Amino acid sequence: MSPLEITASDFGQFGEPSGTFCLVTDESGGKAIHCLPGRGYDRVLHLTLPDGQSLGELLDARVPADAHVLVACPGRFVTSPGPRELGGRKLSVLPAGSTPLTPGHVAYFLQTAARTDVARQEALAEEFFGHAEAHDRLLITDDEAGCEAEFDHTAGECVWNQQAGVLSPGEQQVFPSGKLSVTAAEITVFSPEARLSGLTGTLALRGWPIVHRGADPADEPGQQRLFEALAPLVSHPVRLTVTGGVIEDVTSPDAAARPAAEALDALLTAEPLYRTIWELGFGINTTTEIIPANCGPNEVHGASHGVVNLGLGVTPTTRFALAFLCPRSSLLTPDGTPVLGARRAVRRGRMRRVSSASCGCH
Repeated sequence: MSPLEITASDFGQFGEPSGTFCLVTDESGGKAIHCLPGRGYDRVLHLTLPDGQSLGELLDARVPADAHVLVACPGRFVTSPGPRELGGRKLSVLPAGSTPLTPGHVAYFLQTAARTDVARQEALAEEFFGHAEAHDRLLITDDEAGCEAEFDHTAGECVWNQQAGVLSPGEQQVFPSGKLSVTAAEITVFSPEARLSGLTGTLALRGWPIVHRGADPADEPGQQRLFEALAPLVSHPVRLTVTGGVIEDVTSPDAAARPAAEALDALLTAEPLYRTIWELGFGINTTTEIIPANCGPNEVHGASHGVVNLGLGVTPTTRFALAFLCPRSSLLTPDGTPVLGARRAVRRGRMRRVSSASCGCH
């Protein structure tokens, strides 16, 4: 099989190409990717991350101080480098160790990232945070499931995060880019006491689940069993009753979703830390499609107008970290204006149909 050929200058999240582009792969997948510099880069440096060496150590020892760095190491848990190790480099990392990723998945995300409209992501992020700054309260609804929750982001401590748009020197980001979120504390530091205390109401889980594991390979069978138990959520909703950012009850009006509800309820009972909703996420990558599997990079999926997702737990504090994509949910301002999600897609779709009919085009 011939190597996948990619072009460094196609990846817009690094901004204007210049100097060195560094592709970091592991020993198993490095030969399967060939990277050309394209427009603006002087050269491509393709390095292998050896077993036993951290990414920060590799950067410090072998990567130019102003390089643009893309890391794709399937099956490898890559720890984010600290500010000193990262320096002025721009870093983007494919989350490839916590869920299974095939070579085909890696190739897909490399190819779709090259087509991602980073300028559009910047505009979506600016609009999103504009709504958040203008309104203390936001609503999360699922019209079909009859669920609605209110999030008052002034009710307690929370941290807003942007994993989208163009990187600045010294910044790092997920790959492909395209996720906004609000967490109960700093995204890299899990605190059992922290919670999104302004979140209260009912939330509908209906979409692809993601089950992340930690670095211990012995957790793989349990990870797969939990993902399979939660898989009915793809088509059948489970309802969460939430008070002050804590899940109080798990129910399902749909018999087909009952096994998923029971599996989630058993997990919450066995480990109460999962009851805390650690993250509200918002996928805004409108280029990537869902990989129908337990796939970490699915978290950036934004359909056509953004996708709400929920995060429970953080490894290694909890054995698994769970993310639930909810493409039928909507994020609204208090007056009902769609910020992103299903209701915005419907509203924009209607606007397009009216426009076409009025001008007689198409």
